Amino acid sequence: MYNNGGRPEETVPGPGERARMANTDDNGSLDALLANLPDNVVESFTAEQRAALWNAAKPISWRKHPINIRITFPFFGGRHFVTIVGGYERRSLDRINRDRHMHPLRTAGNVLFMLGVGGAFYLAAVVGIFTFSNLIEF
Repeated sequence: MYNNGGRPEETVPGPGERARMANTDDNGSLDALLANLPDNVVESFTAEQRAALWNAAKPISWRKHPINIRITFPFFGGRHFVTIVGGYERRSLDRINRDRHMHPLRTAGNVLFMLGVGGAFYLAAVVGIFTFSNLIEF
């Protein structure tokens, strides 16, 4: 079952549990979830309940998109990231609408980010024009 740390002991899962947990590399997210639960609750789970928890806690796979650009950069004392993911839309219309309401495009952070990106491109264009106009005069 589980040891005192809430982590599973080395046991072989049954055929039903193996089928439910197929195509997974590790149980990291399940272990993190179980580590936050009291030991007596963790010990009470059956194999079927653990498999159901794994299916609910398994990480979302972002590896299958044809466009997957991830950039990390230092900015004002911390590391920040930008991720661009593109490809075929797999979400249902209900989920798309729910995501639009949960993560609206018009927020102060998004507007400031777009202004910053636009300003950086504009500055690069001005510097380029200035540089090339000086080269032509020589």
